[in-house]
Amino acid sequence: LPIGYFLLNFVGKPLNGSMRLNLWDAETTGHVYTDRGFISFHTFVAEEDVIVFQINTTQDEIDSSFVYVNYKADSSWSDPKYVPNPPASYSIVNGVHVVTQTLLGGNSFATAYEILNAKNQQTLFVTVTSVEASPLTTALQTLSSSISKGLDALLNEHRLFWHNYYPLSFLSWKDSVVESFYWIQMYKLASGTRADRTIFDLEGPWMKTGTYWPDLHWDLNIQLTYFPVYTSNRLDLGKSLIQLINKNMDNLISNVPTAWQYDSAAAPTGASALDCLESCYWDYGPNCKTSPPSITGNLLWVCHLYWKQYRYTMDQSILQDLFPILKRAVNFYRHFIINGTDSFIHLPTTFSPEYPQRGPDTNYDLALLRWALQTLLQIVKILNVNDPLAPTWSYILDHLVPYPSDQNGYMIAATVPLSQSHRHYSHLFMIFPLKLVNWTNAGEKALAIRSFDHWIGMPSELTGFCRTGISPMNVLAGRKLEAYTNITLLLNTWIQRNTMYSEGGYPCGETPPAAASAIQDMVLDSLGTKIKVFPGTDDTNFPDVSFYQFRTEGAFLVSSRRTNGSTEFVEIKSLAGEPIQLETDMKPPLIAQPSTVKIQELGNGLYDIQGLLKGASVVIFPSNTSPNLVITSSIGIPSEYNYWGKRVKNYVNIAKCDGTRNQMWSFPGDETIRFIDGRCLQVQDCDLSTGATVTVDDCNSFASRKCDSNNSKWSWGELKSLVVELDKKCLDVAGSIGPGVSIWDCGPNDEFTNQSWLFNSTDKSIRTLCKNNVGYCLNLVE
Repeated sequence: LPIGYFLLNFVGKPLNGSMRLNLWDAETTGHVYTDRGFISFHTFVAEEDVIVFQINTTQDEIDSSFVYVNYKADSSWSDPKYVPNPPASYSIVNGVHVVTQTLLGGNSFATAYEILNAKNQQTLFVTVTSVEASPLTTALQTLSSSISKGLDALLNEHRLFWHNYYPLSFLSWKDSVVESFYWIQMYKLASGTRADRTIFDLEGPWMKTGTYWPDLHWDLNIQLTYFPVYTSNRLDLGKSLIQLINKNMDNLISNVPTAWQYDSAAAPTGASALDCLESCYWDYGPNCKTSPPSITGNLLWVCHLYWKQYRYTMDQSILQDLFPILKRAVNFYRHFIINGTDSFIHLPTTFSPEYPQRGPDTNYDLALLRWALQTLLQIVKILNVNDPLAPTWSYILDHLVPYPSDQNGYMIAATVPLSQSHRHYSHLFMIFPLKLVNWTNAGEKALAIRSFDHWIGMPSELTGFCRTGISPMNVLAGRKLEAYTNITLLLNTWIQRNTMYSEGGYPCGETPPAAASAIQDMVLDSLGTKIKVFPGTDDTNFPDVSFYQFRTEGAFLVSSRRTNGSTEFVEIKSLAGEPIQLETDMKPPLIAQPSTVKIQELGNGLYDIQGLLKGASVVIFPSNTSPNLVITSSIGIPSEYNYWGKRVKNYVNIAKCDGTRNQMWSFPGDETIRFIDGRCLQVQDCDLSTGATVTVDDCNSFASRKCDSNNSKWSWGELKSLVVELDKKCLDVAGSIGPGVSIWDCGPNDEFTNQSWLFNSTDKSIRTLCKNNVGYCLNLVE
């Protein structure tokens, strides 16, 4: 539901500004210039679910103010039966502003905020409760507790989480655009959910008012969102999905027809609220239940992620919780499977997500049911459970009809060929994500590739999220270049500058994290006891790539580095003492250290690793090498640094002086300041009331000459200031803190202010003398 937002009203008219998200600290800082003064800001979300937003102003902007604008809390679902919620109530309790919203569906939520004032400083604290019986009390307690801790303590707690979170694993390679995209998704995942918090839904915390997607979607979106938490070793985030299922088991049971509820459960056919109840929003079964001829396999797909949570930890307590849920999800199918006259067990007509025609023996359901039956039989062995249904599961698995296929490969259903472009890869689940295809079997491999090629050979409806399935399928098929180019196609075509993705003009949170998972699949894959290192790394684009502590099935932490197209080493740490085989392109013979761990070559780059005990590690490398085992960042492409975000091309800021080309300038004596390649330092606009961004451009370009060249003419002013001829204003370190620079009224200063500069003829740098930025130089960001 919409909540509301804060406006920051300035005294003066805004002229320009900038802001930057620091991923490492998960904090945003920025500044705004107005025609009256300057405002800098700093914001973060504290661990107590309190947003902190602090501003510091010059004296003329001291009366800048926060204004809360409340949205009407009505869903944007286009349902004619929807009844709006009542208006919110407003109150002030001991100086805290509270907006309480009662919901017709029961309970309420509250938004509470307080603003603390100091000299030239305001700090906003705001919290929003979950839907509950006493939201006002919760909101007041949360806010009071956070404010009493103090800003420094909140900031320390906040940074402690993030600084512990990021090093759980590491990934780096030369493509700076893809690499930075990956790390932004790691940030977004922990911003959208935590182990003890709400599930990451379709939009996460970045809801857009009027969205078509204010919900959970069970036929793809939930699952794709959580794909990357496993390999990235961030399984705590996966707990929010597990808790959602466990908490709402009664509702999942109530989704099936009443006569089946004694032993069955199902997820909604399409959308739901956080209660997991069938919403009857689209394509549901009779009597508003999940049942044929609608989508029936969604809970099985979620259970696949539940299973991965177990397989990547080997924590049997997870398995004990999964077992009854998966059992009910399979029992659901037992109520409508059909014993055919051909000795096979069939399914009635169901719906393969998003395909317009439906039919019996839908491959979406067959693949999920086959996986679920295999998994149930594994679970009873692991838990040593003598379940009376085990023989039934074995019988169904042995007699389940093969996947319907034709000359083009896997069909949608037995009577429905894939005859038109289809963005959902639901009919290919046996290929990915379930990985049921045996790629060493020539017939299965040929059928999988034929099916895959037929699907992508009709591209008109293939949108951005399809690429997150196409890429890992290419990895499985051994098409390394195609795996990579489908991700770059996604990033270049559909992903927005803030790395968000949208459908119908509204954000959809699942595709960017699924793309991060596809990136992981290029460097590490695991299934059962086998792990593959660099299975999809095309050496043209991945000559240098490294990863640290990526997690696999069997609970192994794997680290490796590839340099100039050759894998130098693989380090494996066992967290559970499980059996393991390694597939690698390292040239034999290979050495294992310590020597107590033995490696047996099985052929075709596959090795059996023996004697790797729980808690122990082994490093494997070619015998004629002495690899450096330190994992470091790959050297990327400077022009691609800081690719994401909205920024002016070739803009100037300040950065730590490092003697590089981007900080080399000259004064040729023609009133210009030149970059090392001869381009001119210039103010972007002639009217400084509309902006004062400083950039670099060709000295003869229109941009440099449009203000009678006064925007690119400079002179030294009093006390080492640099004055642009246009309006005689000074080059200024933004807010005396940087890293931005701007043009501002030249003010009284001494040689240590933010408008004082020094040209160093030795290294050709222009150094700021601002006391807050000692050792910083004028820097071109290309």
